[in-house]
This record gives sequence, structure tokens and C-alpha cells, in this order.
Amino acid sequence: MIKVCDVVCPDKRQAFLNVSLSRNTVADRACDLATNLHEQLMEKAKDFIAFSLAVDESSDTSDNAQLSVFIRGVDSDLCVTEETLGLKSMHGTTTEKEIFEEVSKCVTQMRLPWDKLVGLTTDGAPAMCGQKSGLVAGIREKMQGENCAESRQ
Repeated sequence: MIKVCDVVCPDKRQAFLNVSLSRNTVADRACDLATNLHEQLMEKAKDFIAFSLAVDESSDTSDNAQLSVFIRGVDSDLCVTEETLGLKSMHGTTTEKEIFEEVSKCVTQMRLPWDKLVGLTTDGAPAMCGQKSGLVAGIREKMQGENCAESRQ
């Protein structure tokens, strides 16, 4: 960076020398950015009139299951927000119950009301879309427990 600075903007050399790039500083900055993005999404989510979720489970290079949860929300001005809601490493077996619990945690942490959930997209895995068990069945049961309209399921 300093060599580039010497060529591109030599008058700013000292400013570049003052930037700390230690492992802890970079990690702290990454955490600060993630926290800020989460807070921004929470603020936007307060205004959602409806939202949908997309959930996918895949394996990483170490053969560990990774659960990805994405959200698409729309506010009263029809402004659409799409973001990653959660990414969870699942160790061992990934049962229908564990998947539902992680998705439910994501929704709860974002303080999203279940009655505003209008859609759910999953991969075709049985743990996701089983009729009597699975993520879809768990969300259907949760929505019934929350007295959400039957037509939205």
C-alpha cells in the first residue's frame, strides 16, 4: 500500500503509515461493520408490511452443514430489501427440528412478526419440506400457534 501511495498520492504517505492493519484491528473493524449492517436491517425490518424467507442447507469444504437464511421484505412504499438474515454452521446431524429452531431464532432476533411472513422458499430436501415434519411443517405449526391467517400458509 505504501509503494502505491508513493506513486499515486505521495503527499498522503503519513496517513497510510498511521493506519493500523494488525489482526485484532481488522477483526474489530469487521465486527463493527457486521453489527452496523445488522442494526440497519433491524431498523428497516420495523417497517416491513410483508416478508419472505429463503432457506438453504449445504455443506462446506470440510463437510460441515451450513444453514443460510435470506430475507426479502417490503415496506409500505414498496421498497424491497434483500439481505442475509443468518448463516449458521450446523455440527453433526441436521434434523428438521434443529433447522426450524435456527430459522425461528433468526426471525425472533430480528423481531419480525410471524403474521407478516408471506412466503418460504427451500431446497427440496426432506428436512426442509416434509409434510408432517421439516421446516415447512414447523413454520406452519408456528404460524397456527401465533394465530396467523390460514390463507397465508
